[in-house]
Amino acid sequence: MARAQDAHSTLRALAKYGEAILEAHLCNGNRIPDSDDNLGLIETLEHHRLVWRIGESEDLQLKKVLVQFLDHITESERRRYASAQVHILWQQLSELFQEYKEAKKRSALTDIDRLEGEIKECLADVIEDIRNATEAFATYINTGFAYITDLHLRIRENERVIERAGRLITLFESFRIRELAEQAGSDAFLKRLLLRHLPATLESSQKNLSYALNQLRKMLVRMREDQRLSRMVGAFEAHFINNRGFEPSIDHLDLRQVPESLNTVASFQIRGFGDIYDSADDFELIEIAAKARTVPADIEDRPVPDGVDTVNFDVAGETETEEDDPVEEAIEELIQLVVDGTLGDRAILASEALAGTGLGIDKADWLQAIVSEIESLPDGDQRHIEVIYHQIPHRIYPDNVMVSDLTLRHNHAG
Repeated sequence: MARAQDAHSTLRALAKYGEAILEAHLCNGNRIPDSDDNLGLIETLEHHRLVWRIGESEDLQLKKVLVQFLDHITESERRRYASAQVHILWQQLSELFQEYKEAKKRSALTDIDRLEGEIKECLADVIEDIRNATEAFATYINTGFAYITDLHLRIRENERVIERAGRLITLFESFRIRELAEQAGSDAFLKRLLLRHLPATLESSQKNLSYALNQLRKMLVRMREDQRLSRMVGAFEAHFINNRGFEPSIDHLDLRQVPESLNTVASFQIRGFGDIYDSADDFELIEIAAKARTVPADIEDRPVPDGVDTVNFDVAGETETEEDDPVEEAIEELIQLVVDGTLGDRAILASEALAGTGLGIDKADWLQAIVSEIESLPDGDQRHIEVIYHQIPHRIYPDNVMVSDLTLRHNHAG
Protein backbone atom coordinates (compact mmCIF):
# COMPACT_ATOMS: atom_id res chain seq x y z
CA MET A 1 0.00 0.00 0.00
CA ALA A 2 2.87 2.35 0.82
CA ARG A 3 4.37 1.75 -2.62
CA ALA A 4 1.10 2.72 -4.29
CA GLN A 5 0.91 5.88 -2.21
CA ASP A 6 4.49 6.82 -3.19
CA ALA A 7 3.63 6.26 -6.86
CA HIS A 8 0.50 8.43 -6.61
CA SER A 9 2.50 11.14 -4.83
CA THR A 10 5.17 11.10 -7.54
CA LEU A 11 2.60 11.31 -10.34
CA ARG A 12 0.86 14.24 -8.63
CA ALA A 13 4.22 16.01 -8.30
CA LEU A 14 4.91 15.49 -12.02
CA ALA A 15 1.47 16.86 -12.86
CA LYS A 16 1.93 19.89 -10.59
CA TYR A 17 5.31 20.86 -12.02
CA GLY A 18 4.79 19.38 -15.49
CA GLU A 19 5.31 22.62 -17.37
CA ALA A 20 8.63 23.41 -15.66
CA ILE A 21 9.86 19.83 -16.09
CA LEU A 22 8.99 19.81 -19.81
CA GLU A 23 10.73 23.15 -20.27
CA ALA A 24 13.86 21.77 -18.61
CA HIS A 25 13.73 18.68 -20.84
CA LEU A 26 12.98 20.38 -24.17
CA CYS A 27 14.81 23.70 -23.79
CA ASN A 28 17.45 23.48 -21.04
CA GLY A 29 19.15 20.15 -21.73
CA ASN A 30 17.48 18.43 -18.73
CA ARG A 31 18.94 21.04 -16.34
CA ILE A 32 16.96 22.87 -13.65
CA PRO A 33 18.59 26.16 -12.55
CA ASP A 34 19.22 26.37 -8.80
CA SER A 35 17.25 29.56 -8.11
CA ASP A 36 14.67 30.79 -5.62
CA ASP A 37 11.92 30.52 -8.25
CA ASN A 38 12.56 26.78 -8.57
CA LEU A 39 12.88 26.10 -4.84
CA GLY A 40 9.56 24.21 -4.54
CA LEU A 41 10.24 22.24 -7.73
CA ILE A 42 13.73 21.28 -6.57
CA GLU A 43 12.59 20.18 -3.12
CA THR A 44 9.79 18.04 -4.60
CA LEU A 45 12.01 16.35 -7.20
CA GLU A 46 14.75 15.72 -4.62
CA HIS A 47 12.15 14.20 -2.29
CA HIS A 48 11.11 11.75 -5.03
CA ARG A 49 14.76 11.16 -6.09
CA LEU A 50 14.18 12.38 -9.66
CA VAL A 51 17.17 14.77 -9.87
CA TRP A 52 20.89 14.58 -9.18
CA ARG A 53 24.00 16.75 -9.01
CA ILE A 54 27.60 16.28 -7.84
CA GLY A 55 28.72 19.77 -6.76
CA GLU A 56 26.64 22.15 -4.66
CA SER A 57 27.25 24.97 -7.15
CA GLU A 58 26.00 22.98 -10.16
CA ASP A 59 22.48 23.00 -11.58
CA LEU A 60 20.36 19.93 -10.92
CA GLN A 61 19.97 17.32 -13.66
CA LEU A 62 16.90 15.21 -14.32
CA LYS A 63 17.58 11.53 -13.63
CA LYS A 64 17.90 9.10 -16.51
CA VAL A 65 14.63 7.29 -15.76
CA LEU A 66 12.67 10.56 -15.93
CA VAL A 67 14.49 11.65 -19.12
CA GLN A 68 13.65 8.35 -20.82
CA PHE A 69 10.01 8.75 -19.81
CA LEU A 70 9.94 12.30 -21.19
CA ASP A 71 11.61 11.13 -24.41
CA HIS A 72 8.89 8.53 -24.82
CA ILE A 73 5.92 10.86 -24.29
CA THR A 74 7.34 13.74 -26.37
CA GLU A 75 8.47 11.87 -29.50
CA SER A 76 5.55 13.17 -31.58
CA GLU A 77 6.19 16.69 -30.27
CA ARG A 78 9.89 16.36 -31.13
CA ARG A 79 8.97 15.41 -34.71
CA ARG A 80 6.64 18.41 -34.95
CA TYR A 81 9.33 20.71 -33.56
CA ALA A 82 11.98 19.35 -35.95
CA SER A 83 10.01 19.36 -39.18
CA ALA A 84 6.28 20.01 -39.46
CA GLN A 85 6.16 18.56 -42.98
CA VAL A 86 7.77 15.26 -41.98
CA HIS A 87 5.48 15.08 -38.96
CA ILE A 88 2.38 15.47 -41.15
CA LEU A 89 3.60 12.81 -43.58
CA TRP A 90 4.45 10.43 -40.75
CA GLN A 91 0.95 10.83 -39.31
CA GLN A 92 -0.54 10.03 -42.71
CA LEU A 93 1.78 7.05 -42.99
CA SER A 94 0.71 5.76 -39.56
CA GLU A 95 -2.97 5.97 -40.59
CA LEU A 96 -2.18 4.07 -43.79
CA PHE A 97 -0.43 1.37 -41.73
CA GLN A 98 -3.59 0.84 -39.68
CA GLU A 99 -5.80 0.68 -42.77
CA TYR A 100 -3.36 -1.73 -44.43
CA LYS A 101 -3.32 -4.05 -41.42
CA GLU A 102 -7.15 -3.96 -41.27
CA ALA A 103 -7.35 -4.79 -44.98
CA LYS A 104 -4.96 -7.72 -44.45
CA LYS A 105 -7.21 -9.07 -41.71
CA ARG A 106 -10.24 -8.89 -43.99
CA SER A 107 -8.29 -10.26 -46.99
CA ALA A 108 -9.41 -7.29 -49.11
CA LEU A 109 -6.96 -7.81 -51.96
CA THR A 110 -8.00 -4.72 -53.95
CA ASP A 111 -7.63 -2.46 -50.93
CA ILE A 112 -4.31 -4.12 -50.05
CA ASP A 113 -2.88 -3.28 -53.48
CA ARG A 114 -4.20 0.29 -53.28
CA LEU A 115 -2.82 0.84 -49.77
CA GLU A 116 0.57 -0.63 -50.68
CA GLY A 117 0.91 1.94 -53.46
CA GLU A 118 -0.16 4.79 -51.18
CA ILE A 119 2.23 3.66 -48.44
CA LYS A 120 5.13 3.50 -50.91
CA GLU A 121 4.33 6.98 -52.23
CA CYS A 122 3.97 8.51 -48.76
CA LEU A 123 7.18 6.86 -47.51
CA ALA A 124 9.00 8.11 -50.61
CA ASP A 125 7.84 11.64 -49.75
CA VAL A 126 9.16 11.23 -46.19
CA ILE A 127 12.54 10.00 -47.47
CA GLU A 128 12.74 12.79 -50.04
CA ASP A 129 11.93 15.46 -47.44
CA ILE A 130 14.60 14.08 -45.09
CA ARG A 131 17.21 14.10 -47.88
CA ASN A 132 16.27 17.57 -49.08
CA ALA A 133 16.39 18.95 -45.54
CA THR A 134 19.88 17.48 -45.07
CA GLU A 135 21.32 18.46 -48.44
CA ALA A 136 20.23 22.07 -47.96
CA PHE A 137 23.01 22.54 -45.41
CA ALA A 138 25.67 21.85 -48.05
CA THR A 139 24.72 25.15 -49.69
CA TYR A 140 25.51 27.08 -46.53
CA ILE A 141 28.90 25.37 -46.23
CA ASN A 142 29.84 26.01 -49.89
CA THR A 143 28.80 29.68 -49.88
CA GLY A 144 29.96 30.48 -46.36
CA PHE A 145 26.99 32.86 -46.04
CA ALA A 146 28.74 35.15 -48.53
CA TYR A 147 25.38 36.54 -49.64
CA ILE A 148 25.18 38.36 -46.25
CA THR A 149 27.62 41.27 -46.16
CA ASP A 150 27.26 42.36 -42.53
CA LEU A 151 29.35 40.14 -40.25
CA HIS A 152 26.95 40.40 -37.31
CA LEU A 153 23.98 39.35 -39.45
CA ARG A 154 26.07 36.54 -40.94
CA ILE A 155 26.80 35.20 -37.45
CA ARG A 156 23.09 35.32 -36.57
CA GLU A 157 22.23 33.42 -39.75
CA ASN A 158 24.89 30.81 -38.97
CA GLU A 159 23.46 30.37 -35.46
CA ARG A 160 19.95 30.02 -36.90
CA VAL A 161 21.12 27.34 -39.36
CA ILE A 162 22.90 25.46 -36.55
CA GLU A 163 19.63 25.53 -34.59
CA ARG A 164 17.82 24.07 -37.59
CA ALA A 165 20.42 21.34 -37.83
CA GLY A 166 19.88 20.55 -34.15
CA ARG A 167 16.15 20.19 -34.77
CA LEU A 168 16.82 17.77 -37.63
CA ILE A 169 19.09 15.70 -35.41
CA THR A 170 16.23 15.60 -32.91
CA LEU A 171 14.02 14.34 -35.72
CA PHE A 172 16.40 11.54 -36.64
CA GLU A 173 16.72 10.47 -33.01
CA SER A 174 12.93 10.23 -32.69
CA PHE A 175 12.76 7.42 -35.27
CA ARG A 176 13.59 4.33 -33.22
CA ILE A 177 14.34 0.99 -34.89
CA ARG A 178 12.26 -0.80 -32.27
CA GLU A 179 9.32 1.50 -32.97
CA LEU A 180 9.63 0.87 -36.71
CA ALA A 181 9.77 -2.87 -36.09
CA GLU A 182 6.56 -2.66 -34.04
CA GLN A 183 4.89 -0.75 -36.87
CA ALA A 184 5.98 -3.39 -39.38
CA GLY A 185 4.95 -6.36 -37.25
CA SER A 186 5.33 -9.62 -39.14
CA ASP A 187 4.28 -8.19 -42.50
CA ALA A 188 7.01 -8.69 -45.14
CA PHE A 189 5.96 -5.63 -47.14
CA LEU A 190 6.14 -3.26 -44.18
CA LYS A 191 9.40 -4.82 -42.94
CA ARG A 192 11.06 -4.16 -46.30
CA LEU A 193 9.99 -0.52 -46.26
CA LEU A 194 10.46 0.35 -42.60
CA LEU A 195 13.47 -1.77 -41.66
CA ARG A 196 15.51 -1.43 -44.86
CA HIS A 197 14.78 1.72 -46.86
CA LEU A 198 13.94 4.21 -44.11
CA PRO A 199 16.81 3.28 -41.70
CA ALA A 200 19.30 3.45 -44.58
CA THR A 201 18.12 6.95 -45.47
CA LEU A 202 18.21 8.05 -41.84
CA GLU A 203 21.76 6.73 -41.36
CA SER A 204 23.07 8.41 -44.53
CA SER A 205 21.32 11.70 -43.77
CA GLN A 206 22.52 11.68 -40.16
CA LYS A 207 26.14 11.25 -41.26
CA ASN A 208 25.85 14.11 -43.75
CA LEU A 209 24.11 16.29 -41.19
CA SER A 210 26.74 15.60 -38.52
CA TYR A 211 29.50 16.61 -40.94
CA ALA A 212 27.58 19.75 -41.96
CA LEU A 213 26.91 20.68 -38.33
CA ASN A 214 30.60 20.30 -37.47
CA GLN A 215 31.61 22.54 -40.40
CA LEU A 216 28.99 25.13 -39.47
CA ARG A 217 30.29 25.27 -35.91
CA LYS A 218 33.86 25.74 -37.14
CA MET A 219 32.62 28.48 -39.46
CA LEU A 220 30.85 30.16 -36.55
CA VAL A 221 34.04 30.11 -34.46
CA ARG A 222 35.96 31.75 -37.32
CA MET A 223 33.26 34.38 -37.77
CA ARG A 224 33.28 35.26 -34.08
CA GLU A 225 37.06 35.55 -34.15
CA ASP A 226 36.84 37.79 -37.22
CA GLN A 227 34.24 39.86 -35.41
CA ARG A 228 36.52 40.22 -32.39
CA LEU A 229 39.45 41.29 -34.58
CA SER A 230 37.20 43.65 -36.52
CA ARG A 231 36.09 45.31 -33.30
CA MET A 232 39.68 45.61 -32.15
CA VAL A 233 40.76 47.20 -35.46
CA GLY A 234 37.71 49.46 -35.30
CA ALA A 235 38.71 50.58 -31.81
CA PHE A 236 42.19 51.52 -33.10
CA GLU A 237 40.66 53.33 -36.05
CA ALA A 238 38.28 55.27 -33.81
CA HIS A 239 41.17 56.22 -31.49
CA PHE A 240 43.22 57.58 -34.39
CA ILE A 241 40.21 59.52 -35.70
CA ASN A 242 39.36 61.01 -32.32
CA ASN A 243 42.98 61.82 -31.45
CA ARG A 244 44.55 63.65 -34.38
CA GLY A 245 48.34 63.44 -34.45
CA PHE A 246 48.47 60.34 -32.24
CA GLU A 247 51.57 58.20 -32.84
CA PRO A 248 51.92 54.83 -31.08
CA SER A 249 55.18 54.56 -29.16
CA ILE A 250 56.75 52.62 -26.29
CA ASP A 251 59.27 55.32 -25.38
CA HIS A 252 57.37 56.11 -22.19
CA LEU A 253 57.73 52.55 -20.88
CA ASP A 254 60.39 51.82 -18.23
CA LEU A 255 61.74 48.50 -19.47
CA ARG A 256 63.40 47.88 -16.13
CA GLN A 257 59.93 47.33 -14.65
CA VAL A 258 58.91 44.90 -17.38
CA PRO A 259 59.19 41.17 -16.48
CA GLU A 260 62.25 39.50 -17.90
CA SER A 261 60.15 36.98 -19.81
CA LEU A 262 58.57 39.89 -21.74
CA ASN A 263 61.76 41.91 -22.04
CA THR A 264 63.83 39.16 -23.66
CA VAL A 265 63.77 38.67 -27.42
CA ALA A 266 65.11 35.49 -28.96
CA SER A 267 67.32 35.91 -32.00
CA PHE A 268 65.83 34.98 -35.33
CA GLN A 269 67.24 34.67 -38.81
CA ILE A 270 65.81 36.66 -41.70
CA ARG A 271 65.85 34.76 -44.97
CA GLY A 272 65.19 36.21 -48.40
CA PHE A 273 63.59 34.35 -51.27
CA GLY A 274 63.41 35.30 -54.91
CA ASP A 275 60.08 35.80 -56.63
CA ILE A 276 59.69 32.85 -59.01
CA TYR A 277 57.19 34.84 -61.06
CA ASP A 278 59.52 37.85 -61.60
CA SER A 279 62.25 37.36 -64.23
CA ALA A 280 64.24 40.31 -62.87
CA ASP A 281 64.93 38.34 -59.68
CA ASP A 282 66.48 35.54 -61.74
CA PHE A 283 69.30 37.79 -63.01
CA GLU A 284 69.97 39.14 -59.53
CA LEU A 285 70.15 35.62 -58.12
CA ILE A 286 72.52 34.55 -60.90
CA GLU A 287 74.82 37.46 -60.06
CA ILE A 288 74.72 36.65 -56.34
CA ALA A 289 75.42 32.95 -57.00
CA ALA A 290 78.39 33.84 -59.22
CA LYS A 291 79.94 35.97 -56.47
CA ALA A 292 79.38 33.23 -53.90
CA ARG A 293 81.29 30.60 -55.94
CA THR A 294 83.79 28.75 -53.75
CA VAL A 295 85.13 26.22 -56.29
CA PRO A 296 88.17 27.51 -58.23
CA ALA A 297 87.32 28.38 -61.84
CA ASP A 298 90.40 26.55 -63.21
CA ILE A 299 89.14 23.17 -62.01
CA GLU A 300 87.81 22.51 -65.51
CA ASP A 301 91.39 22.67 -66.90
CA ARG A 302 92.64 19.83 -64.69
CA PRO A 303 93.04 16.48 -66.44
CA VAL A 304 90.49 13.83 -65.59
CA PRO A 305 92.06 10.46 -64.66
CA ASP A 306 91.34 7.53 -66.96
CA GLY A 307 90.19 5.31 -64.16
CA VAL A 308 90.12 4.76 -60.44
CA ASP A 309 91.49 1.64 -58.77
CA THR A 310 88.86 -0.63 -57.29
CA VAL A 311 88.75 -0.62 -53.50
CA ASN A 312 87.88 -3.91 -51.86
CA PHE A 313 86.35 -3.39 -48.40
CA ASP A 314 85.74 -7.08 -47.76
CA VAL A 315 89.00 -8.58 -46.56
CA ALA A 316 88.71 -12.20 -45.50
CA GLY A 317 89.72 -12.91 -41.92
CA GLU A 318 90.19 -9.23 -40.94
CA THR A 319 88.41 -8.06 -37.78
CA GLU A 320 88.34 -4.71 -36.01
CA THR A 321 87.93 -4.52 -32.26
CA GLU A 322 85.57 -1.84 -30.99
CA GLU A 323 86.72 -0.04 -27.86
CA ASP A 324 84.44 -0.09 -24.83
CA ASP A 325 82.78 3.16 -23.80
CA PRO A 326 84.16 4.17 -20.37
CA VAL A 327 81.02 6.17 -19.55
CA GLU A 328 78.77 3.20 -20.26
CA GLU A 329 80.97 0.90 -18.20
CA ALA A 330 80.97 3.32 -15.24
CA ILE A 331 77.17 3.67 -15.30
CA GLU A 332 76.66 -0.10 -15.53
CA GLU A 333 78.95 -0.67 -12.53
CA LEU A 334 77.14 2.06 -10.54
CA ILE A 335 73.70 0.65 -11.24
CA GLN A 336 74.82 -2.91 -10.56
CA LEU A 337 76.07 -1.83 -7.12
CA VAL A 338 72.65 -0.38 -6.32
CA VAL A 339 70.69 -3.38 -7.69
CA ASP A 340 72.81 -5.93 -5.80
CA GLY A 341 72.38 -4.00 -2.55
CA THR A 342 76.14 -3.65 -2.03
CA LEU A 343 75.61 -0.15 -0.64
CA GLY A 344 73.27 -1.47 2.03
CA ASP A 345 71.08 1.33 3.42
CA ARG A 346 73.41 4.00 2.15
CA ALA A 347 72.58 6.26 -0.80
CA ILE A 348 74.87 7.70 -3.44
CA LEU A 349 74.66 10.95 -5.36
CA ALA A 350 75.10 10.74 -9.12
CA SER A 351 77.29 13.86 -9.08
CA GLU A 352 79.63 12.28 -6.47
CA ALA A 353 79.83 9.11 -8.54
CA LEU A 354 80.80 11.20 -11.59
CA ALA A 355 83.55 12.96 -9.61
CA GLY A 356 84.90 9.59 -8.49
CA THR A 357 85.18 8.27 -12.05
CA GLY A 358 87.34 11.14 -13.28
CA LEU A 359 85.48 11.20 -16.60
CA GLY A 360 85.21 14.47 -18.51
CA ILE A 361 81.52 14.05 -19.41
CA ASP A 362 79.05 16.87 -18.83
CA LYS A 363 76.93 16.49 -15.67
CA ALA A 364 73.62 16.82 -17.55
CA ASP A 365 74.65 14.09 -20.01
CA TRP A 366 75.77 11.92 -17.09
CA LEU A 367 72.37 12.24 -15.34
CA GLN A 368 70.45 11.60 -18.56
CA ALA A 369 72.57 8.52 -19.30
CA ILE A 370 71.86 7.12 -15.81
CA VAL A 371 68.10 7.60 -16.21
CA SER A 372 68.15 6.00 -19.68
CA GLU A 373 70.12 3.01 -18.38
CA ILE A 374 67.67 2.51 -15.48
CA GLU A 375 64.66 2.68 -17.80
CA SER A 376 66.24 0.04 -20.06
CA LEU A 377 66.56 -2.46 -17.19
CA PRO A 378 64.09 -5.35 -16.80
CA ASP A 379 61.14 -4.69 -14.50
CA GLY A 380 62.62 -6.98 -11.83
CA ASP A 381 65.84 -4.95 -11.61
CA GLN A 382 64.05 -1.59 -11.79
CA ARG A 383 62.05 -2.44 -8.66
CA HIS A 384 65.32 -2.72 -6.69
CA ILE A 385 66.35 0.88 -7.47
CA GLU A 386 64.91 3.95 -5.79
CA VAL A 387 65.64 7.19 -7.65
CA ILE A 388 65.15 10.61 -6.00
CA TYR A 389 65.25 13.62 -8.31
CA HIS A 390 66.73 16.86 -6.93
CA GLN A 391 64.55 19.48 -8.61
CA ILE A 392 64.90 23.27 -8.79
CA PRO A 393 62.01 25.46 -10.08
CA HIS A 394 62.83 27.65 -13.06
CA ARG A 395 63.40 31.24 -11.95
CA ILE A 396 61.13 32.68 -14.67
CA TYR A 397 58.70 29.80 -15.25
CA PRO A 398 58.17 28.22 -11.81
CA ASP A 399 55.90 25.50 -13.23
CA ASN A 400 58.95 24.06 -15.00
CA VAL A 401 61.57 22.31 -12.89
CA MET A 402 65.21 21.49 -13.61
CA VAL A 403 66.89 18.33 -12.29
CA SER A 404 70.19 19.17 -10.59
CA ASP A 405 71.15 15.76 -9.25
CA LEU A 406 70.00 12.17 -8.58
CA THR A 407 70.09 10.11 -5.39
CA LEU A 408 70.29 6.33 -5.90
CA ARG A 409 69.64 3.75 -3.19
CA HIS A 410 68.66 0.06 -2.99
CA ASN A 411 64.92 -0.51 -2.62
CA HIS A 412 64.48 -3.35 -0.12
CA ALA A 413 60.72 -3.43 -0.74
CA GLY A 414 61.34 -4.38 -4.36
